Amino acid sequence: MQEIILKGCDEKILTETLDNGLQVYMLVNEKVNNFYMTLSVKYGSVDTEYKCKGEKEYRQVHNGVAHFLEHVNFNEGEGLTAHDYFNKLGSSINAFTTFDFTLYEVFASSEFASNLNHLLDYVQTPYFTKDLIEKEKGIICEEVKMGKNNPGHKLYYGMNNALFKNDKRKNLVTGEIEDVKATTVFELQDIYDTFYHPQNMYLVITGNFNPYEAIGIVKENQAKKKFPEYRNPVLKEYKEPKSVVEEYKEIEANVEIPKVKICYKMPKEVFGDIEDKLLNIYLSIILRNNFGSTSYLREELLEKELVVGIGAGREIFKDVVTIEINIETKYPDEVIPIVKDKMNNLSLTQEDLKRRIRCNIAALINDFDDIEYVNTDIAEQLITYGKVYDNMYDKYKGLKLKVAEELIKKIDLNNCSTVLLVPFKEDK
Repeated sequence: MQEIILKGCDEKILTETLDNGLQVYMLVNEKVNNFYMTLSVKYGSVDTEYKCKGEKEYRQVHNGVAHFLEHVNFNEGEGLTAHDYFNKLGSSINAFTTFDFTLYEVFASSEFASNLNHLLDYVQTPYFTKDLIEKEKGIICEEVKMGKNNPGHKLYYGMNNALFKNDKRKNLVTGEIEDVKATTVFELQDIYDTFYHPQNMYLVITGNFNPYEAIGIVKENQAKKKFPEYRNPVLKEYKEPKSVVEEYKEIEANVEIPKVKICYKMPKEVFGDIEDKLLNIYLSIILRNNFGSTSYLREELLEKELVVGIGAGREIFKDVVTIEINIETKYPDEVIPIVKDKMNNLSLTQEDLKRRIRCNIAALINDFDDIEYVNTDIAEQLITYGKVYDNMYDKYKGLKLKVAEELIKKIDLNNCSTVLLVPFKEDK
């Protein structure tokens, strides 16, 4: 095994890539009494068009297939699911699908070998039948309906549809009801055979366990299985235009106080050749300083009772960067201009930056006590960047005010969508 020494954190990750391509990452924490293991597949809801090695034409599946596959992959036979096995062990299991990956998780405090073996076994041994899939369609359709009735869900996808013309983040992770109903056994099997291969998976284990025992269990487990040749799938790329689809829209929902999203969309190239991870850090610090829990603007708006809450975030994916301001307010017409004016006058002082650096370093070190958080963070780094950063401490220490100021100047505010979630209007 190799060691990844996490500089400045007094932590290390043990890692090994098996002969079949499965990458294993382990971080031991002897201060806790439990362990958390996740098996991630680099396949998410946006990956609906792909071609395999040697193919000229792209294959296409329905939206929501990644999520559908996550559901049915718990089946282990007629009337038998992975939940039945783990419940007997007293373990907690779950799974979730994002735009970019699918993750299966186990949380437990005993029976380490049994938990690890069965996590690998049930994810890597699919059981699809037409009857099971038809039954699951009803369950997933209900999930879709529940999501559509959720105000936060409405606002999030309303914003994505206002922002994106081609990017599939505008589509529900679950797919629409018509997508779910039209999904076939062939689609699920083809996606499984193409993407659910050890070369496209990451196993991450955190908590109190013996890493040498763990890698031995994994090797023995994988040696018993035969996997087909990896298909090396290539995903279809989409060029996203600079402009937003809609500059303003209102959505009615079951809310008492309007919720607002103001989102700016820009090409990543406006920021130059700065690496994604570093850009992410700088943007996070800039936005927290101007809209975060200790920002002057937030305190002022709360004191004047103009908002119930306000915060900001950012996303970087492929060639697009988005900056998003989230507001809950009874007075959107008054608050929106104030927030937009602040976006035109973002600020960060040397003292602000020093304080943010101290906060980030403290969080970096303290987060290792949360075995679920650090596990998911490792998995997300692997999916997003293809590696685990071992120098986050140094990155924070090396942040420069001049760089932050230059990035503020480069933020492109020309393409903006404002989406309001408003209470249902009374019947006319």
